[in-house]
Amino acid sequence: MAGKLDIQLVPDPRRSREFIELPWQVNAGDADWAPPLRMAVDKLLNRAKYPFFNHGDAAFFLARRGSEPVGRIAAIDNKLHAKTYNDGVGFFGFFECEDDQQACRALLSHAAGWVRDRGYTRVRGPLNYSVNDENPGVLFEGFNGVPLILMAHNPGYYNRLLTDCGMAKAKDLYAYLVTRATMAGERFQRVMKAVRRRAPQLDLREVRLDGKGFRQDIVTMLKIFNEAWSANWGFVEVTPPEVDAIAADLKPIVDPCITAIAEIEGKPVGMMVCVPNVNEILRKIPNGRLFPTGWYKLLTGLRDIRGFRTMLMGVTPEYRNRGVDALMIDKVMQSGLAAGYEYCELSWVLEDNEAMTSLADKAGGFLYRKYRIYEADTDALIHP
Repeated sequence: MAGKLDIQLVPDPRRSREFIELPWQVNAGDADWAPPLRMAVDKLLNRAKYPFFNHGDAAFFLARRGSEPVGRIAAIDNKLHAKTYNDGVGFFGFFECEDDQQACRALLSHAAGWVRDRGYTRVRGPLNYSVNDENPGVLFEGFNGVPLILMAHNPGYYNRLLTDCGMAKAKDLYAYLVTRATMAGERFQRVMKAVRRRAPQLDLREVRLDGKGFRQDIVTMLKIFNEAWSANWGFVEVTPPEVDAIAADLKPIVDPCITAIAEIEGKPVGMMVCVPNVNEILRKIPNGRLFPTGWYKLLTGLRDIRGFRTMLMGVTPEYRNRGVDALMIDKVMQSGLAAGYEYCELSWVLEDNEAMTSLADKAGGFLYRKYRIYEADTDALIHP
C-alpha cells in the first residue's frame, strides 16, 4: 500500500474527527451496518463521566498511511478484571481497520506494549472496555443481516487480520434467532410444557416505569445478574455507577412487556431484560446525528420496531436448573409476540454455557451468528 504507516497516540478521541469517523469509513457501502449514535460514542469516550474510568484506564491510537487514517485501537487497563482474576490479562477494543495487515499489526503492537508496561502479559479483545459493555468480539460467522442493538458488525476480513497477526481464539459468543413461527411450533410448545411441570411456582412481573420503581428494579436485576454471572468466563461485577448509567440508557427505550423479574414468595430469583432492536431505526440515520432530523426518525420509529434482543438475563445460583430461565423466556416471548414483535435474538451466549445453549436448541432457536474474542501474549504481538 502507498504511503508511510504512522501510529499516533490520541490524547482525547472525542476531539479527533479521524478516530470517530473510522467506523463510517471502514463500513462504507455495507448495507447491513447500523451506525452508532454519535452522542453514544461521545459518552463511551468521556473519561470524566463514563463509569469504566472509575476503575480503569485506556489509551487510544490512530493509524495513518500517509495522510489517510486506516485504523484505530484502544489499549485497556481494566483494574476490576485484574483484581477479580489476577490473570495478567489486559485488553484492546474500539478496533477498526482497513484491510491493511501492516496497520493491524502495528496497532496491536502499540496496544500490547501499553498494557505490558502496566504489568500485563496477555492481551484480549476486542472488548469496549469489558464483557459488560457494547459490541463484544468480532463477527466471524453469520453475515446475514443488520446486527441487533449493541452487537458487533464488521467487515468479513477482520478474523483474517487478527489471526494473521498472531491472535488466537479465547472464546466464542453465540446469537440465536427465535421467530414467531418458532414460538408457534410444536417443538417450542412441547419444551415449555415440560418445563412448566417441573418448575417452581413463580411470580413473573414486568419492570416498573415510574422513576423510583424503575431505579429499584434495575438495581434488583443487576444484583441478580452479578450473582448469576459471577462464575462465568470473563465476568466482572457491574458497579453502582454502571447501574446508574445502564438505567439512564435503558429508560428511554425499555418496553415493560419484554422484561421479567421472577420472584418466589416475594424474593427475586431471576431477571430478564430485553430491548427493542433500535438498530432498525439507526440504519436510517446514516450520519449518526440526532439533529436536525435524527430525533424525529428515532421517536417515530420506536413504535414500528419488529424485533428485540435479550440484553441481560440471570438466575440466582440456588434456583438454577429448575426451569426459571425457560419460564422467563416463555413469558417474554409470548408477551412480545402479543405486542406485535416478530423476532427475538438470544445473545450473547457463551459457547460453553451448556444450560443456555441446550435450552435454545431444544426450543428451536436458530444459531445464526458467532462472534469471537481473541487473545495472545503481549510479547508475541510487539514488533519494533
